[in-house]
Amino acid sequence: MTTPLLEVKGLKKYFPVGQSFKKGSVKAVDDVNFNVHEGETLGIVGESGCGKSTVGRLILRLLDPTAGEILFNGVAIGAMNQRELRPFRKNLQCVFQDPFASLNPRMSVGEAIAEPMIVQEGMKRAEAMQRTEELLEKVGLSRLALRLYPHEFSGGQRQRIAIARAISLRPKLIVADEAVSALDVSIQAQIVNLLGDLQQESNMSYVFISHNLSVVRNISDRVAVMYLGRIVETASRNQLFEQPKHPYTQALLSSVPEPDVDFKQERIVLRGEVPNAAHPPSGCPFHPRCPHAVDRCASEPPAFKEVGPGHHASCHFI
Repeated sequence: MTTPLLEVKGLKKYFPVGQSFKKGSVKAVDDVNFNVHEGETLGIVGESGCGKSTVGRLILRLLDPTAGEILFNGVAIGAMNQRELRPFRKNLQCVFQDPFASLNPRMSVGEAIAEPMIVQEGMKRAEAMQRTEELLEKVGLSRLALRLYPHEFSGGQRQRIAIARAISLRPKLIVADEAVSALDVSIQAQIVNLLGDLQQESNMSYVFISHNLSVVRNISDRVAVMYLGRIVETASRNQLFEQPKHPYTQALLSSVPEPDVDFKQERIVLRGEVPNAAHPPSGCPFHPRCPHAVDRCASEPPAFKEVGPGHHASCHFI
């Protein structure tokens, strides 16, 4: 089997409560493991606050991990300083939820897209601007956009600009963090199709972070489900959506509206609220809300085990 493009092992990120860890910590990411192969899309889903965006920022090294390993092409980048990371930056790019916030309002679109090529690849300005024109055309925008500024575009157009900038350095991996959640449904479909076309063209890999299960099902090859800083289930797209094993995954999928009015789906309503990540429950983190929980669940953490070919989950009753 080929070596994964990205390997994440025992990844943790704890944030101190107050000014130091003396008062405790928020366990935003707690022992997360997964890998992504070349040309593959891994979807990461879960409720708001489950730690999925923090995982994305850790992969990009926008945050320093508390513990664990991040291997990119077999090279450990988790403990590198900013100078050591610079050669890897061109291969690790991102597309964020709000493209307006990620684009400099004082820079024209042409300048914003050309800047990474000038800084990272040492391109001459004229060469970089010519490449920028090609990139704008690739993402469905006119060359007239070169001289315009971010505020002169719609949300969908700005996201296309952000994608053009992300692919300008021909990266191997893009972390897309809620990249379509702020867009209209029709525009979401266009952006998802664009990402798919770009992937087929250049064999890029994606870590696609979203709470929108329908979009994740459309774009992902494999899916990881997060709850309270941990991955509770991973499987191929079809396995996860057709045969979910973990009770939390089953509850998530039951909340997705079904367009067929004749289809009757039992809704699983979870009791209580998501626990505080500064004081996570003992044993299985999901047990306070799980409809199947017993005493063992409160005292013994379940192992993350294989429950089918390529299908893993952490539950005592699977």
